[in-house]
Amino acid sequence: MALALKTSSHAVSLSDSLDERLSVAHKRIETAFLEGGSTLVSVMEMVTGLIGTLNRFTQTLDADTADSTIAGLERTVSELAMLPDLAAARHDSFDEIAQLCADAFRHVEDMRETFRYLKVFATTVKITGAGISEFAEFADEIRDRIHSGADEINHFAVELEKMQTELGNARGLAAGILGDFRKTIPEIVANLGENARRMRTQHEQMAKIATEARSVAEAVQRKIATALSALQIGDITRQRIEHVQQSFVMLDQYADTDDGRALSDAEHVGVKAAVFHLAYAQLDETLSEFREKCASIFTTISSFSSDASRILALREDLSGSRSAEGGRVLVMMNRDLGHACELVHGVEGRSAQSTALAGSVVGAVHSLITSIETIRGIKTDISYMALNSNLRCSRLGDEGRSVNVVSGELRNFAAKLETPADEVVDRMHRVERAAEALNSGSGSHLEDIGLPLANARDAIAAVSDEMEQSLAALGEEGNAVFSRIAAAVRSLDFENSLGEVLDECVAIAGEMAMDAGTPAPPPSSADLSNRIYAIYTMVHERNIHAAIFPADGQETSDPSEERSTQSDEEFFDDALF
Repeated sequence: MALALKTSSHAVSLSDSLDERLSVAHKRIETAFLEGGSTLVSVMEMVTGLIGTLNRFTQTLDADTADSTIAGLERTVSELAMLPDLAAARHDSFDEIAQLCADAFRHVEDMRETFRYLKVFATTVKITGAGISEFAEFADEIRDRIHSGADEINHFAVELEKMQTELGNARGLAAGILGDFRKTIPEIVANLGENARRMRTQHEQMAKIATEARSVAEAVQRKIATALSALQIGDITRQRIEHVQQSFVMLDQYADTDDGRALSDAEHVGVKAAVFHLAYAQLDETLSEFREKCASIFTTISSFSSDASRILALREDLSGSRSAEGGRVLVMMNRDLGHACELVHGVEGRSAQSTALAGSVVGAVHSLITSIETIRGIKTDISYMALNSNLRCSRLGDEGRSVNVVSGELRNFAAKLETPADEVVDRMHRVERAAEALNSGSGSHLEDIGLPLANARDAIAAVSDEMEQSLAALGEEGNAVFSRIAAAVRSLDFENSLGEVLDECVAIAGEMAMDAGTPAPPPSSADLSNRIYAIYTMVHERNIHAAIFPADGQETSDPSEERSTQSDEEFFDDALF
């Protein structure tokens, strides 16, 4: 910057010094605001990531999600609470079947006793009719049928005893299941019910805290956006420094033109004074605006610290809300569901075995009913054979009288088989119905509760894991945001780091303007004025120029009026055009 318009050595020294300080200020502003912008963008990215994590976290705690999880759990708890009653019903059913079998066995014993008497009478028939040739074969036939019936009822008794043994095993299994359930299930159900209520309350509290944390993070996001917008003051300041530097270059260029060389000494001084006063006025207002906006930026950025601290405090509240008596609610629920799963898994084998035994009872009963019907057929055969014997004896007269008496008794005792046989058949049909009901009823599927229990446990575990991961992510991201914001607050104090060099520029420009005297540009310098005026990009620059170095065609506007109707953001948006 030669400032060739007859400049003194002191003025040259000042201009060189101003040129050097303006270059330093320009470089520092460019570097500082680029780095500041990068810092704020990185903070913005971190905060955006934090908000994303909080959104995922609040979705985990969403009322619909929580209600769905809790509703599923409550259904499982309800089914779990039914297990003791189901086990008791199954145990009672086996007791009922066992009692029916015991009743049937008493009637079987009556039939066996009757067959013992029938054997005696069959032998008596054979002895009594020994003297009658036509009765010998007949007596043997009656005796064979009676022995066949006796064998059949004995076989029936053996099979009934086997079934009773299996029923005893089934009753033992059912009693064991019932005992396990009565001892454990009520406590598990009570714990799960209480913890489901705690979970709902805890989720509501955590959702409220997470929502507040997200609101704070979103507020930080908005503040960062405001600060990023306000960083335009760096670009504005840099441009205005460039415009001042260009005005000096244009002044030197003007000195080498015909118009410049034609100026008198006084006119030289007047033009130079106009440019120096113009540079001082531009730099002074630039510094004022720079300080105002930087103070606003610093205030905004400084507030990040309290916001970050609030986020960290809320994160700690979230972690604290995960605690409950005896441990965290979800962990406690997972533990209780685990106990329930282990219990149900432990009884699945016994339950399946007892179900199989109930199924085998149905098959055994069918066989026993067939067997008792065979016995009834034998009883009918004996009755007809005895009746036939009576008829033959009647034809023989006195010779067949003794055989006739025995045959009559045979018929009487054979008739005694009817009632116990009916009772046995009745008991067997009742056993059959009870066993079929046991197989098809809800009590036959005690082991089916294992699947919903496992599903509930998986759902709780998934929610717990997701919350743990989200809390861990919040911990890491919260710390990172806090550290980054703390660093940003230290590094983005632009007024502190740049104010001094701008102060020096204004001071030197002020001294140059004062040394230059009163601005008095001649009309012939209008071309220089218009050329300088043309480089401006901001309204304020033009207004200052028009007030100090006016020329034809230059328009002005009232900056105070424009400021009164514009926000800071609007000012920066509209300042460049």
